[in-house]
Amino acid sequence: MRWLTTGVVRAALVTLLWIFFAGWNPEYVAYGMVSIAAATALSLWLLPPREPSRLQRWPLRVWFSAVLFVWFLGQSVAGGVDVAVRALRRPVKIEPAVVVAPLQLPEGHARQRALLMMNLMPGSMIQRVTDGAGDPARVTSTGWTTTPAQVELHTLSASLNPAAQWQSLQQKVSRAME
Repeated sequence: MRWLTTGVVRAALVTLLWIFFAGWNPEYVAYGMVSIAAATALSLWLLPPREPSRLQRWPLRVWFSAVLFVWFLGQSVAGGVDVAVRALRRPVKIEPAVVVAPLQLPEGHARQRALLMMNLMPGSMIQRVTDGAGDPARVTSTGWTTTPAQVELHTLSASLNPAAQWQSLQQKVSRAME
């Protein structure tokens, strides 16, 4: 049942994408059907369903994803303006710092999304992921060298409070991906 539900949902999404990009032209229905079937089968093969779909959770996921998107957009604009003001001010008001903040998300997609999003925001970026003692946590072919526990955030100024931004980002990503 899980495979059927996932397949139907993915086929519906791919169909909407096809209609959006190709339009609703009867001459292309055969191409669309073949493309939709192939894309759905490929998505099921590459990303098989892992757990039963919780349809009752979808409205909240959509809501929290929208909240995350709006928050991220706001932080990006505010950070971009701040970086521009700092760069144009004379003398340049930049005091680079490294701030350590806890890593609270479990390993998986949510953690990777938060790490990526933090690196996309102006003014701060993840310098490296470390264990509790501050040693680098690296991924090898056999897994992590040490257990990741915190991140080092490189920032233009500690006054930007990147640790609070990182904490807020982790919470919003966690809610959006539950």
